Amino acid sequence: MKNKKSIKLAVPAPKPRNRVAQNPLLRKGGAHQRARSGERFASKQQARKAAREWKGSRDARLAPCPAHPAA
Repeated sequence: MKNKKSIKLAVPAPKPRNRVAQNPLLRKGGAHQRARSGERFASKQQARKAAREWKGSRDARLAPCPAHPAA
């Protein structure tokens, strides 16, 4: 079996992958938007402010006049 010739193949090393380019979290890119929770919080704040202003203006109208104290 000494006459058997071995054939050597030159296989190039595989190219290393760019893991950053294929990261599935990076595919979610796009325009930045405010979070939904932030939008909900802002609308709640706005509603509370409107309620405070409404209540304050209502209390000011119903408050007794200091020039005419109640008897």
